[in-house]
Amino acid sequence: MKTLVAYYSRTQNTEKVAKLIKEGFHADIEEIKPVKDYGGPVGYARGGFESAREKTPKLEESLNNPSEYDLIIIGTPVWAFTMASPVLTYLRENKDKFNKVAFFTTAGSSGMESTLENMEKETKKPLKTLFLTKVDMKNYETKTQEFIEQLKNTILEEGKQITMLD
Repeated sequence: MKTLVAYYSRTQNTEKVAKLIKEGFHADIEEIKPVKDYGGPVGYARGGFESAREKTPKLEESLNNPSEYDLIIIGTPVWAFTMASPVLTYLRENKDKFNKVAFFTTAGSSGMESTLENMEKETKKPLKTLFLTKVDMKNYETKTQEFIEQLKNTILEEGKQITMLD
């Protein structure tokens, strides 16, 4: 199964998880890059403002075409109880190109449910989801490996069901 991990990370927490998932799936990886930087206190405030208002910032051109992948695993930090605004842009620009999706998020402490719901509204129902809080990041490798195994099992089960229908 050809897999792409697409993610945005301001503080590198989401990036750490994305790289581990990439290894687990032998996947390609795509960093979602906004044209404007979100670094520092001003970038942090602008990011929260944009996300709360569903603003879609301009992105640098993608290196990978999502339609060429069977599975896209999309990662985002939680900003203002939803996905980071660059991820919203990515989802809106590519939603018709996604075959199957899975989501992962990183957050200080909360916002998981609303973030995952909003990502699903923009795309489709994910095969699996992973949510990591600041506390979870201390042990992110274990939780991410569990997510990888659960997602692989879901894909295998789905394949068995399709085979049985043939």
